[in-house]
Amino acid sequence: MPSGVYDQASRYAARIDPPGFLGWLLGLPADAFAFRGWLDTRAVPFPGDPDRTNDTVARLDDPATHGIPWAVALEWQARPDPDMFGRLTGYLSGLWLGLRPDDERGSRFHVGATVVNLTGSGTSSREMRWPAARLVTHLEVVERNLERESATDLLAGVESGQWSRCVLPWVPLMAGGDSPEIVDRWVQLAGAEPDRRRRADLASLAQLFAERAGRKNLWHEKLTRWNVEESALMNEWMAQFEARGEARGEARGLAIGEARGEARGESRGAAEEARKLVLRLGAKRFGPASAEVEFAIQAIPDRDHLERLVERILDAAGWDDLLSTA
Repeated sequence: MPSGVYDQASRYAARIDPPGFLGWLLGLPADAFAFRGWLDTRAVPFPGDPDRTNDTVARLDDPATHGIPWAVALEWQARPDPDMFGRLTGYLSGLWLGLRPDDERGSRFHVGATVVNLTGSGTSSREMRWPAARLVTHLEVVERNLERESATDLLAGVESGQWSRCVLPWVPLMAGGDSPEIVDRWVQLAGAEPDRRRRADLASLAQLFAERAGRKNLWHEKLTRWNVEESALMNEWMAQFEARGEARGEARGLAIGEARGEARGESRGAAEEARKLVLRLGAKRFGPASAEVEFAIQAIPDRDHLERLVERILDAAGWDDLLSTA
């Protein structure tokens, strides 16, 4: 499965209960920070990913310092990126320059970053010192390497109420996540979730991450028996990634068609299929499109623009937010 689906799944899971997830990620109790929402970062591209539109940057206030505002970037990696230090440094610089917490002159965010490595162990933090020259460059990143973290400890934290159930999807990636006893405890905790749709999403996400960890059979067998309700979440993702595969195939066909003088018709067909996909997936996520929304989507001629809309569907707040995607 493409590594991008794990990144997208992680972003979705973090939004199930943002304060609960951020408390676990940063190791903070609920009263040690205030979550103010997700920042719009479309004008600040992540280095190396100029077209990405679904960044996750949390606006947090620190009550211990009378509410100093922080912009905290959340990054997930299917495997560690050796260049992450450099990419984060560039991204945080862009956030500091491009975002303001308010309209007051000189107002700036404090900026910070977190990295969750789904597999492997990363080292994104760096400290560079040249004492004689009095030069210091230091970036301290909150980095979680899930394969080194204890599934038993995480489940105990959820059981005690220390952590939210929203962190359950990552258990299959952790040490001990290949134990049938751990899966049984997981089922018991996830089963206490009163919201049926959220319960189905927890199961789908856990199965997805179990595949990444090479533990698909164990988790699929137990969770399929337990969770009889189908999650629309997985259907949407699979449709998106199938569509990307079709788009790549169409692109190859389009190149051949251009050589034969047939590119114009092929391009119109690909754009039309992309419009249908936006409307279909968007209806599952936000409800049926209004006549105005449908007209706006039909008026987009660029297939690449339409594909960016498809990628943002799970992160957008609604049709209006989706259509603001550049």
